[in-house]
Amino acid sequence: MSEITWSAKAKEIFDKVITNLPQFHRSIAQTLVKESAQELAKAKGLASVEEKELIEAFFKEIPPAFKDMMERLFTKLNIEYEKYNL
Repeated sequence: MSEITWSAKAKEIFDKVITNLPQFHRSIAQTLVKESAQELAKAKGLASVEEKELIEAFFKEIPPAFKDMMERLFTKLNIEYEKYNL
């Protein structure tokens, strides 16, 4: 399968969230979440990573101890993660 693309919305959210993560977590989250989002999109037969797969990847890759922090960050950035029932 060819390289998967990213929707403009997913790319915007990814950049916004990564920029707002603590420096210590930023690089590892950037790599893990990016790979995970692409794998999720491919598994669903999608041509691109959409907002849903990106948010799903963040919650899949972030350790459970940081889930509350992630939810607060999404809320602060006006990202409607709740609509995906993750």
